[in-house]
Amino acid sequence: MTTENLTFRTNVKFEDIDAVTDIVRSTGFFREDEVLVARELVEEAFHKGKESGYEFIFAEAEGRTISYSCYGLIPCTLKSYDLYWIATHNDFRGKGIGRIVLKKTEEAVNQLGGKTVYVETSSKEQYISTRVFYEKNDYILKALFEDFYDIGDDKCVYIKVVS
Repeated sequence: MTTENLTFRTNVKFEDIDAVTDIVRSTGFFREDEVLVARELVEEAFHKGKESGYEFIFAEAEGRTISYSCYGLIPCTLKSYDLYWIATHNDFRGKGIGRIVLKKTEEAVNQLGGKTVYVETSSKEQYISTRVFYEKNDYILKALFEDFYDIGDDKCVYIKVVS
């Protein structure tokens, strides 16, 4: 599989509920309660559409959804967007797919009139590759909240200006 074979879409299908659950679970990064949150966001977007406030980009290969992002305008802001989730199925990690999905997300935010993308992640050692991913894609660490998720598990907030 090469990145040239990828197709992208933004519409949420019923099948995406299970696909996202599978993608997030496959990474091994998230607790089950976190997996359920990712699932709930897709369910809400499927049932409510744009009214949910959640936007998605799905990457597909050979008819299978293998990567996605979920983002949205931060409530009570005019141009600031949260990147709630971005994940690639573990079978497809390391092939540049996540980078492409991230770029497409940034382009979509820009087209929606957004200026800045905010990303939150963990300081745990397991998330080093995640933090490096954002830094390689020109995100800047702007805030660190000590012991946010748990004792010794800080919240790292990265930002990138996209317009």
